[in-house]
Amino acid sequence: MSRDQLEVVQRLAERHEKEAGMRLSNAQGSLASAEGQLKQISDYRQDYHRLATGDQGSSIDTHQLQAARHFLSELDKIAGRQRTAIRQAEQALEQQRVSWVEAKRRLVAIEQLRAKRKKARLFIEEKREQRLLDELYVVQTRFSARSGFQE
Repeated sequence: MSRDQLEVVQRLAERHEKEAGMRLSNAQGSLASAEGQLKQISDYRQDYHRLATGDQGSSIDTHQLQAARHFLSELDKIAGRQRTAIRQAEQALEQQRVSWVEAKRRLVAIEQLRAKRKKARLFIEEKREQRLLDELYVVQTRFSARSGFQE
């Protein structure tokens, strides 16, 4: 693969890694949001439970108590669905983490390959320059030797 092609491949890998990083970040944000919503639901449920059970010293009739129990039951169902959403967000986060790690691994491998090829090119160029210098020395030595014999 030519140098230019490998550079294009590296740019594509960099873009892919960046996109994977953004998806990972979005997945982390989604998980944090889902966890925050569950905390809000739980906090609201606790507050409502205290209010509905008369912990604040006020009396409550049986109809209000039944309505409160039904509402608390609905909050429990909502909390359960939110826990499911959190598990799904955790799975999505793990998938995005794996995807990002793989994209990063590929990018590093391409960077290492480019560095290795550059080093090899420099080595070849140095050998070529050394060969040219050696040839120049031989020519100069011969020229000096011929010039010395003719005088």
